Amino acid sequence: PELSLLAIGVAGWAYIIYEVCAGDAKKGADTSSEGTQFAFKAMAIILTVGWAIYPIGYFLGTGTDPDTDALNILYNIADVVNKTAFGLMVWYAATMDTKAASSEE
Repeated sequence: PELSLLAIGVAGWAYIIYEVCAGDAKKGADTSSEGTQFAFKAMAIILTVGWAIYPIGYFLGTGTDPDTDALNILYNIADVVNKTAFGLMVWYAATMDTKAASSEE
């Protein structure tokens, strides 16, 4: 049962990656501002690399004698990296759009 839940989670992750890299979301971003295009490229990297940490942690925690302290540290690092990277990406994309808008005036 646990492995089937992992498969469902990975399938959802794969669908999100597809949408950001090649789906309708990507098509919409291609026709938008430079800041939005940057944000979508950065989001694809965050989703692919940053979110891969969680299934790795899952496998590390399912052994016969999992190190729960190391697992908690890994998940906390993943949370900090993903949330911080996402927040910085949004901030930078917004500043790109703000600079572009102010230079057009």
